[in-house]
Amino acid sequence: MKKPLLLTLVMCALLYACDTKKQETSVPANLDGHWLNQEYLEALETSHSPKNVANNYTFYATELIYDHTKGDSIMVFNGQAEFATLPMKRHGDTLSLKLNQDDQTDIVYSASTKTLTFTDKELNRVFRFVRADSSLIDKSFTPKVAFPSAVNKATFEGKWDIYEHLSTQKSGDFSRFGTIKGWDKYDNYTVCVNGDCVANEDGDVIFLGAKDKSDMYGFRSKGDSITIFELKQINDEDEKPIYKQGIPLMLLKKTPNP
Repeated sequence: MKKPLLLTLVMCALLYACDTKKQETSVPANLDGHWLNQEYLEALETSHSPKNVANNYTFYATELIYDHTKGDSIMVFNGQAEFATLPMKRHGDTLSLKLNQDDQTDIVYSASTKTLTFTDKELNRVFRFVRADSSLIDKSFTPKVAFPSAVNKATFEGKWDIYEHLSTQKSGDFSRFGTIKGWDKYDNYTVCVNGDCVANEDGDVIFLGAKDKSDMYGFRSKGDSITIFELKQINDEDEKPIYKQGIPLMLLKKTPNP
């Protein structure tokens, strides 16, 4: 009676060892690419207002850029102008680094949700990042980024009929990469998403530019239209400017897809 029991124990031990070896030798997931703040983008798709998102959602990282060939580091983008290259260690599908105020942050890849997730202990918040579609990656930036084009897609991308004060109707085709075609006044735009840009107490800010100029405006989205406002500084001129919206200057109406 003892031999069958002994044989069973030996077989169980061998199966456990094989299973453990399989786990240890499993190939880690390919994490290379651009990862975007999922909650931020979902909130922006709903409100179409970066200011509204910033007022209701705490964030400090909008995009994580990982390239295993660049060594043990990951790049963090704040959404407007600042990049930080942070040292990290990888253990399987977990990236460990010092992020924000925590001593160590573990960014974990979930195969089931295809997301990178980490908990900020200081803020008591969970952040989730989804891999950016290749169509969002803007190669005109150095380094390449995907977050600004995702913001543009949720706010201005598309064809618009443009009505300016005391002028006839014009039109413009806004691309997700910040260019404008067909408008004789401007050929590029930048949407402000955080404090690195400009503070408008009444709403959002966009820069409309051409070769010889870059003009700053407030904007407000509602349905299939966007109202563009002048901006008036409300604090002292020697301080970092804070603005409020003045009179409306333009109305953009979305052109229906044919």
